[in-house]
Amino acid sequence: MTISHNEKAIKDKWHEVISIREAQTENGTMYYLMDENLDFIPLVKEYLDMIQARAEREVSPNTIKTYCYNLWYFIVFLKLRDLEILDLDGKPDILTKFKLWLKNPYRFYENVEMLEDGYEDDDLKVSTVNAIIDRVSSLFLWLKASGRIYDNPVVYRNVMVTSAMKDKDMLAHTRRNKTVQKNTLKSKVPQVIPKTIEQKDFKKYLEAVNLLRDKIILLILKEGGLRSGELLGIKLEDIDFGEQGVYVRFRPDNENGSRAKAGYGRDRFVHLPSDLMVLIDRYISSDWVNSDPKSDFLFVVVNSNIPSQNGKPMKKSTLSSTLNNYNKKTGIKINTHKLRHTHVTELAREYLSKGEPINWKYISERVGHKDVATTMHIYAHLNAEDHKKEYKRMEGYRKEKRKEQKNDK
Repeated sequence: MTISHNEKAIKDKWHEVISIREAQTENGTMYYLMDENLDFIPLVKEYLDMIQARAEREVSPNTIKTYCYNLWYFIVFLKLRDLEILDLDGKPDILTKFKLWLKNPYRFYENVEMLEDGYEDDDLKVSTVNAIIDRVSSLFLWLKASGRIYDNPVVYRNVMVTSAMKDKDMLAHTRRNKTVQKNTLKSKVPQVIPKTIEQKDFKKYLEAVNLLRDKIILLILKEGGLRSGELLGIKLEDIDFGEQGVYVRFRPDNENGSRAKAGYGRDRFVHLPSDLMVLIDRYISSDWVNSDPKSDFLFVVVNSNIPSQNGKPMKKSTLSSTLNNYNKKTGIKINTHKLRHTHVTELAREYLSKGEPINWKYISERVGHKDVATTMHIYAHLNAEDHKKEYKRMEGYRKEKRKEQKNDK
């Protein structure tokens, strides 16, 4: 199948051929892949419905949408080669070609000279390629289990459980199996330490922020470690001025599309600094009230050039564009995840500065992680200076210990 190359980017053209569409079903909001005739991609639809039906609780629409984005690449690849999903029955070589296709930044073009100018690249990160491979592999596991294919084209191999794997698995000592299955198509992801923001840069950033609402958003993200969906889902009833903090509550049907990631039964309370609670109170009695809010969401549109937008709950797209504007204004790059990483790292540093062991369980529960290992391995990033201070503290402790032992003799 060939798509003509004109003024529109060729990837956008493919989004017209295979599109991701929102649908309202008895399971709530769902997303599906559809072709140019607006017909469902049948097996993909069945697979996504199965995921939602088998889930213990409703799968987030954003999660389903992400699955669609991952599977979109696979369906486009099949279209380019005039293949159907079931054609891969017992043919791992085609999946290998798919992986190579994903790694080619000019994958949407045919017969392209790689160094020739005038082509838009679409370079995917290793983690993104792995996510796509994971979703396609899951699709084929379901096809095999449901008897649609005879031989799974995804090849797995047994590997010995390493010490590094055990360190990441807090319950490794309870498992009998000494091996785990590894997907041969997946690549090792280079470890990249997510960036945090220094206090002086954050202060400079805050000084450039005009709206009180935006200052509060930044402070809650940094001082509370909330995810963007949790932040935008806060309602007035979630604020507790007596206890000095906010409740993070899961609601599946927020009109702005936001929701807490944790799901049902995992609501939590996050304490916030008292001066930040004062700012929240001031904002509610001024900008929030003056916006003539249409609902009780804490963060609403204020001072919009389109008066009819004022008072509506903020959406994630509005939050992203707001931060992007301040990023351009200050020359400092900030996003919600960076502030979350900063929050965890600063909490860990507080313990070290006091000479105390880091309470990872508390930090993990504060930011809503299921697994303490996630907090320890991914979210806390101590720098060389932190390690130096901790080493000097421990060295001082050892010297005092040796001195006490010597005096005892």
